[in-house]
Amino acid sequence: MGTAEEQENAFRRIWQTFRAVHGVTDGRHDTAAWRDHEGVYALCIVRVPGAVLQPDLANLRAALAAYPFVRCHPDGFLHISLQELGFLCDAPSRDDEISSTRLDEFISMASDPIGDQRAFDVSLGGVNSFLDAAFLDIHDGGQCAPIHSRLFELAAIPRAPDYPFVPHTTVAHYTREAPSLHLAASLAPWRNVAFGTFRVEQIEVVTMRLDEPYPPLETYATLPLGQ
Repeated sequence: MGTAEEQENAFRRIWQTFRAVHGVTDGRHDTAAWRDHEGVYALCIVRVPGAVLQPDLANLRAALAAYPFVRCHPDGFLHISLQELGFLCDAPSRDDEISSTRLDEFISMASDPIGDQRAFDVSLGGVNSFLDAAFLDIHDGGQCAPIHSRLFELAAIPRAPDYPFVPHTTVAHYTREAPSLHLAASLAPWRNVAFGTFRVEQIEVVTMRLDEPYPPLETYATLPLGQ
């Protein structure tokens, strides 16, 4: 079974699981442990232009506003995460930390493999949900998965992920454990909605501050895809 088909099957399983549960969990990334670090956090992403998701994203946010445990992501934070790299620090001592020297080495090693991948189109939607976050399915013809695999191989200190990689764009996190009540029913009207399409021509290594929930994603380096 090809990667694209595997992704579609994964999205269906995730939605079926969410519909069967009766509660959500806290999915915030900006925990106390996160804020205890100094500096910035580095990761590889594809930016998602919020404008291509309108007006459906605005309508979805309005529906989610009815739930006090939902925190929607602003347009500037919308992205597809391809590989987390870690907290940037001078003397890494943990597997979630990376030095600026090692980050630069990673970028240098990743440039050629990423350049060998051709630019591709991504369509977003419909709406789906993990137990801790609402997201948009990604339809990319299976292009993000091999990029993730290559970046993972090159990561400074590869860490075994908790879950298999499934490309997605998170649109909201749940902020606490709570009964999900009618949340699945509220999301269902957008389950088969195509929110928008854009072309991916580069991967970015970005850094984000740790002192606010949704800081600007600052470009550290760009890795152009082939044309």
